[in-house]
Amino acid sequence: MIAPTALRAARTAAPRLSTTLPAASRFASASSKLSIANETYPLPPGQELDPQLNGYPQLPNETLQKRQPFGWWDVQERKNFGEVVHESEDVIGMWGPDVHKTSWQSALLQLSGAFGLVGIAAFFLIQTRPERPAVAREYPYNGLEQELGGINVARKEQVDEED
Repeated sequence: MIAPTALRAARTAAPRLSTTLPAASRFASASSKLSIANETYPLPPGQELDPQLNGYPQLPNETLQKRQPFGWWDVQERKNFGEVVHESEDVIGMWGPDVHKTSWQSALLQLSGAFGLVGIAAFFLIQTRPERPAVAREYPYNGLEQELGGINVARKEQVDEED
């Protein structure tokens, strides 16, 4: 006989167990169960059935990364055994593109802050750069322009002859 305290504990744990289990599709791919999946996931108003699915359930386009991390038969993929595979599994699966939790406004603010700090540091380094320790070299006659033959004159190549 089961102790009354164990029955009370099981009775209180049963509702909690149902809330911790994920609300995911748990249907096998049998044709009768596919119709149940279509009934479970009704289409939003104004959206028609995709004729290319040919009776396959039109599941919602929600990535598996947003599912609860625990309570699944396959914890890594966040799926249960026999669950209907989504038509876009390669895109919305766990190995698809990552879903970013950062909004574009926050990302723009962070990037502009980082670039601003780099710009301020570069400006500070340029302003505090020490002077050159020597004077730049100066040549007479407009930088030896006349002595070298002018601006548009090609120089003669010197051929090194080896003995």
